[in-house]
Amino acid sequence: MSTPKRTRLQARLALLAILTMISVLASCGSDDSESDAATDVSDESSGDTATDDADEGLVTAESADEEQASDAAMDDAATMAESDAAEGSSARTSVGGVDAAADGAAPANGGFFAPSEPEAPDTEANFADYGIRPFVETTRDPLSTFALDVDTGAYTVGRQWLESGQLPPRESVRVEEYVNSFDYDYPAPREGLTVVADGGPSPFDRDNVILRLGVQAEQVSNAERPDAALTFVVDTSGSMDRPNRLGLVKDALAGLTRELSDDDTVAIVTYSDAGQVVLPPTEVRDRNEILDAIDRLRPDGSTNLEAGLAVGYELANEQYRRGGVNRVILASDGIANVGLTDPDGLSRMIRDDADEGIQLVTIGVGMDDFNDVMMEQLADQGDGFYSYVDDLGEAERLFSDELVSTLVTVAIDGKIQVEFNPETVEQYRLIGFENRAVLDDDFRNDSVDAGELGAGHQVTAIYELTLRSGASGRDRLGTAQLRWEDPDERSVRESRLELMVNTLEDRWSDTSDDFRLAVTVASFAEILRDSPYRGDVSFSQVQAEADALSGRSGQVAEFVGLVERARRLS
Repeated sequence: MSTPKRTRLQARLALLAILTMISVLASCGSDDSESDAATDVSDESSGDTATDDADEGLVTAESADEEQASDAAMDDAATMAESDAAEGSSARTSVGGVDAAADGAAPANGGFFAPSEPEAPDTEANFADYGIRPFVETTRDPLSTFALDVDTGAYTVGRQWLESGQLPPRESVRVEEYVNSFDYDYPAPREGLTVVADGGPSPFDRDNVILRLGVQAEQVSNAERPDAALTFVVDTSGSMDRPNRLGLVKDALAGLTRELSDDDTVAIVTYSDAGQVVLPPTEVRDRNEILDAIDRLRPDGSTNLEAGLAVGYELANEQYRRGGVNRVILASDGIANVGLTDPDGLSRMIRDDADEGIQLVTIGVGMDDFNDVMMEQLADQGDGFYSYVDDLGEAERLFSDELVSTLVTVAIDGKIQVEFNPETVEQYRLIGFENRAVLDDDFRNDSVDAGELGAGHQVTAIYELTLRSGASGRDRLGTAQLRWEDPDERSVRESRLELMVNTLEDRWSDTSDDFRLAVTVASFAEILRDSPYRGDVSFSQVQAEADALSGRSGQVAEFVGLVERARRLS
């Protein structure tokens, strides 16, 4: 073939590839109930041979094969691609117009401060794909064991994406963190932890049922808690130079300081190129000195997270209060580009301090290049929890309410193990908690790290079950057991709950508002992460269920708006 002909053919092929890509993008997402992506199963057992739901294969999405067009059909394909692209462009303009109008008429969001202008997420944000738990046959493995988890960061991250006009990445959606972002009416024990259960029909499969387990930690009032020694480790690198990053952190820390007791102490460490002490341990009775130090924080330089944590934990050890509350609170976008930068290495740095009772709470901000994996793993290894703050309202709720009320740790290394009765339950799947799996044999192995719960914390776990034909009444579903260490007595405790079929309501309308809210939120997350087990559940159905519960709280009313945004974007 001559060079000019070859050049023209290459140009036509390149044009066809571009137009075909535009066509594919324009046609994607037209209906949230369209066919699921193909799935495969990957083994995460790391060679372990135990039959255990921690070892079950997790479902992940496959990428589609690339299509090739023949030279003879090139012109027709190009014409079709141009037509589809034009239709897709028109549809996107229409959706954008609806969103803009909806924003202008949005009601107040339940007393939270008005949200700041959302930062447009960046596709380079770092999330991990932990897969999706499959159904497990009870005759093969009746035990389901996992660590209790009170993180809520994934839900706020998802809200940030939706408010900026984009669906969140599937790998960013952790169902349990969506569900645990809402409050439920669980009875509080006098001490330690307790677990309750209820259930009803499954929205994913009419032949299945949903079992909800609610774990509640004891409550400790602010007046009853011991004195706290808090060390703020604040990222002041150049990437934090935005109002909804460092500016938001400063407002949040100031609000937390105002809520603390006079005898508590606060220290502040910042890091950019290096870590430095901005404020040595200072009693909160000198609030103005602390607030002045917060106000002086300025962004500059690169991001040496390793140095910030090293200086922060050194200071936390200096002001350590035996019998008190000892916390390091890290506020960052999770980026680390100087010194030690991998989550595993940084986690090993803080593990010994966590064992000595200095817990780490990580607060994520920003979205462009945000490192979700870093913030979640640090909190996990630091025996604390991870939250994400996207506006001043969320900062107010987290720093001035949740952090203060949950400062006292009431359970260390909390685990739950559910043993299903094979005579009643044919198969089960735990919805979420993919990265919290614990080997069944390690339930009573107290050297295995699990989850920490503060006073008032809640954990909600949702199972979908297939019951055997004829199961009814007083038939046993199984048992649920909790195990944790009491931080004061350093003794291990257990709590056990018998699960019966009559715990499950036959009709959806007979279930409690609490139950319907948890399942509705879980359904929303299942759609967002494109779970192959979601059945025919759609955003429209989720929105209708959420709307029926919108009078429950401002947070639920806000949730209705998020579902509507997702429906329009899908």
